[in-house]
Amino acid sequence: MSTAFYQVVFCSLLIGLVSPATAGTEANAGVVSAEFGYVADFLHNASGGIKNGSAYLQNVDAMFTLDLRRIPGFGGGSLFAYLLWNDASTFSDRYAGDSQGVSNIEAERALRLYEFWYEHRFAGVLGLRFGLYDLNSEFDAVDSVSLFLNSSHGIIPTYSQTGERGPSIFPVTSLTARLHWQIDKHNLIRYALLDAVPGDPDDPSATAIQFNSGEGVLHALEYVRDFSNGLRLGLGAFSYTAEFESLIERDASGNPVRSGGNTGWYGFADASVYEDAARGRSAAAFVRYGAANGALNPFERYLGAGTVLSGFIPRRPDDQFGIAVAIAWCGGDFRAATGAEGHETAIELTYRARITDGLEVQPDIQYIVNPGTDPALDNALVLGIRIALGRGFELD
Repeated sequence: MSTAFYQVVFCSLLIGLVSPATAGTEANAGVVSAEFGYVADFLHNASGGIKNGSAYLQNVDAMFTLDLRRIPGFGGGSLFAYLLWNDASTFSDRYAGDSQGVSNIEAERALRLYEFWYEHRFAGVLGLRFGLYDLNSEFDAVDSVSLFLNSSHGIIPTYSQTGERGPSIFPVTSLTARLHWQIDKHNLIRYALLDAVPGDPDDPSATAIQFNSGEGVLHALEYVRDFSNGLRLGLGAFSYTAEFESLIERDASGNPVRSGGNTGWYGFADASVYEDAARGRSAAAFVRYGAANGALNPFERYLGAGTVLSGFIPRRPDDQFGIAVAIAWCGGDFRAATGAEGHETAIELTYRARITDGLEVQPDIQYIVNPGTDPALDNALVLGIRIALGRGFELD
């Protein structure tokens, strides 16, 4: 493990413990808030892919935040804990055969401490966070895409499918130190230093923090610009310090050559393109692009785009309709090594209806071209419905 990681860990803890209060002057007890959620996806592969079939996926969240602004010595701090449970059902690997992931809640059965971090804030400008952390909770996070079920609309596959086990994202996170700098109301910069291999590679369902030789760290950097007209632009980059096996290059003994340079970048634009406040209608659109090292990773380029319409059905202002496309292109080395198709494309059509406060029902259709980039698989048609329950509480 790089000494830089331990330096950031030490500095994070030191600053959080010795810094004076920078926000809040009230001397009352801290505020505790809690959020609970249940999400279930019923998915059916109607044609193509590996085989026809259905699966029922479940996800339970429990999140707790302790606001420390009113406690002397912790004026700018907060403590966050996130418990996550998923069942044992899987869908993409059994039925659709896709690589990008039809459902963004698909995971192995486990009860995990998913996130657990402390953040100290300085005068509302700087924030230093340390602990178990989901990279995608802030990095490569685009507001409009939250409607869609396909995993590539959460974090792009040229980022999520890099490294030994992917970066620190759902469902397994790693120890992280993250710095957030709000330059002004329009500009911010984030940087994170993460343990490059989340959890325990030998036990994917476990919550574990391990520092094994040769794993290295992951550097993540992002700049975001918010415009007054509702446009939001982001540009990010990442780099692993460890060496990885080449997909096709071999040494004299026939073993894969290991090399560095596992890097990538991404950009996104998210905009409000229409708003009729009097009638409660709005429309948003997004586009995303990313690239990774094709000599070390299966996907070399990605393009995603979509639009979300809100409030267009009379007397249903909270309902949303969306259509999006996610295209992941394989690199030439991966195609040469596996005989894969050039790309996998997922087209998603979805509608989310709010039934009551805390209850939403969402029919969803996805058509997947070249699932898994496997030339032996026909295009897949997936029909699904998501049910989401949620409730929040706050104690003063």
